[in-house]
Amino acid sequence: MLSRVAAQLYWLSRYLERAENMARILEVGQSFALLSSSDSSRATPDTVSEPLVITDTLSAFEATGRSLRSDQVAQFLAWDPDHPSSIFNCIQSCRENARSVRGAMTVEMWECINDTWLELLTRKKKIKGPDHTVDSSFFEWIKQRSHLFRGVTFATIQRDQPYHFIRLGTYLERADNTARILSVKTQVEQAESNDLVDDYYRLGAVLRSVSALEAYRDTYRDAIDADRVSELLIFNSRVPRSLHFCLDETAYILNQLPQQTGREARKRCANLLSNLRFGSLSEVYDCGLENYLETFVKDNIALAQAVQTDYLESIA
Repeated sequence: MLSRVAAQLYWLSRYLERAENMARILEVGQSFALLSSSDSSRATPDTVSEPLVITDTLSAFEATGRSLRSDQVAQFLAWDPDHPSSIFNCIQSCRENARSVRGAMTVEMWECINDTWLELLTRKKKIKGPDHTVDSSFFEWIKQRSHLFRGVTFATIQRDQPYHFIRLGTYLERADNTARILSVKTQVEQAESNDLVDDYYRLGAVLRSVSALEAYRDTYRDAIDADRVSELLIFNSRVPRSLHFCLDETAYILNQLPQQTGREARKRCANLLSNLRFGSLSEVYDCGLENYLETFVKDNIALAQAVQTDYLESIA
């Protein structure tokens, strides 16, 4: 398999997952902004900037000169043409990569991505003026299109290298997102909240942003607790967006790829997965939850770079 084809399959899935993650972050941020509007004591600059901090785009947003308001943040992260990771640009990049490797995909996969892009253009044409409302229906549509592509991929493509590279991109991107959400939400909660009701809402928002609220209830059958939320999203191997689950899947995929390359990627993945399989919440708290998650994000980025070097630049 050509490294160019592998790279484009890998990156189209990362871009689509990134668009979905951005929609999830904005959806939760917008719902909290609505709550804040009914209680001015909750509406703080830190609350409004949470999506920017999670996505590491606060400096880029400030450079645009926009006001730090929830609607402006949503418009920037969803539609800004100059922001490479806006939802619009992610879907565009996903479609461009897919168009270049149509021969490695099924017809249904290509049609799903292309239809998503055409519908996004239609929505963009309906926008009047530079600023516009970004509402929950748009976020839900983005999530549904991402789910649809994964479902079509699972149902139609052969289980060979193209399938594995698509899944690899998905899980590396997803692990990064979960760690960032948990890290930033925990920081804000510790810094701002002394209200049990507010704590409950924030922790519920963390779980909803990774579709894990039902999993939490099934696992603990109790009120939402900060320690258990961290334990679920870091160590639970059955929750599809937990760090453990994502690294489990990544390790499995790497083992399905050519073994003559990829030594560094497999080693880094094994080290990360070992910490998740045998680690505990007490060990996380000993080094500090924030530090633990920041280290995980850096290690996950290093793993992705190793994948790029070992596979996407060397496959013949």
